[in-house]
Amino acid sequence: MALKYKVVIPVFMGLLASVAAISPAFAEEPDRTADRAVSGLPHFSYPDYITAKPDHYQFSARVSNSDPLTQHPNQWDGQDWDPSKWPAGWTPQIAVQKFFKARIFTRRYMRYDMPVVELGPTFYKLSDLDQRRTLKLLTDQANVFGQGYKAVDLVDWYTHDSVGVYTAKGMFLN
Repeated sequence: MALKYKVVIPVFMGLLASVAAISPAFAEEPDRTADRAVSGLPHFSYPDYITAKPDHYQFSARVSNSDPLTQHPNQWDGQDWDPSKWPAGWTPQIAVQKFFKARIFTRRYMRYDMPVVELGPTFYKLSDLDQRRTLKLLTDQANVFGQGYKAVDLVDWYTHDSVGVYTAKGMFLN
C-alpha cells in the first residue's frame, strides 16, 4: 500500500503544478483577450494555402486599379488639349465661344463669391474626358484658379441645381 501512495502522490503533485501554471488565477495575464476574436471565440490561424495571395495578385483589378492617379500617374500625361498644336485660326477664346454656341455651357456667373458655370444639354453628351477638357479650357481661359478661387460650382441648365464642382484637381459630379 505504501508503494502505491509513493507513486500516486508525485504524479498528483506534478499534475497539480501543471494545472496551477496554466490556470489564469496563477498566471500573470494582463490582457484576457489575447488570441481572441471580436466575438470572444479563440482566434483561428488558417493555413497559408487558404489565405496566401496568388502570384498575380498585384495585377488584379482590386489592387492595381484602386487608385490609378497615384499608382499610374503617367497615364494621364497628354490628355489635356494643347492649344499650341491647334490650327492657326483656333484660339482658346474661339473654342470657348463655340462651347457656348453648341450649348455645352449656357452661361457663367458669380454666386456668393464663387464662380458658377451652367452646364448645357450638350455637356452631358460628351465623354467624361471631354467634359473635363472643356471645363479645364474654360477655367484656364478665364484664369479662375489664378484669381484665388478654389472651385467652380457646376449647375444644371434645366433644374438650376448644383450637379458638381470643378477644382484644380479635377471634376467631381454628384
